[in-house]
Order: sequence, then C-alpha cells, then structure tokens
Amino acid sequence: MRIYYSPETDSLSIKLRTGEAGVVGEIMGDDLNENVVIHRDDAGTLYEIEVVGSASKVLDLSRLEVEGLPVGPSPASRQESKAV
Repeated sequence: MRIYYSPETDSLSIKLRTGEAGVVGEIMGDDLNENVVIHRDDAGTLYEIEVVGSASKVLDLSRLEVEGLPVGPSPASRQESKAV
C-alpha cells in the first residue's frame, strides 16, 4: 500500500494494490462524491482511493497513524519518508 499527497493539486491517493496481477477486466474510477474517487476492477476489487483537489480541507493531513500491521516499514520507505 502506498499513500501519496500532492501539494500542487491538494490531492491524496491511497494505492491499495500494485501491478496488474489478478485484475478482472478493467480498473475504473467511480465518484463517491465531489471529492472522492474509488478505483475498482470489474469484480469489485478495490485498488485505489483518491481525494481530489481538496484533501487538506476534508482530511487532517498533519498526522498519520498506522496500527496493527503484521510487518514493519520497508527500508525504502524510511528513506523516502520525512518526519513531520
């Protein structure tokens, strides 16, 4: 899973899966409301959640907490991440 924030567009993307393995049909985006788009394949498997154009207004971006993950962060993610 990867979370990406773009300050240029004030958008947040949560990619839940990577690659095309196991995709049934095509991955399409569905608008939940004016700010949120979910991306699912034809079987309904969720691949991505986006908050478009107003992430800082609808989310608290000052803090991210993660609990109960069965694995620790990867070495690459530690290098890319910055403490806030």
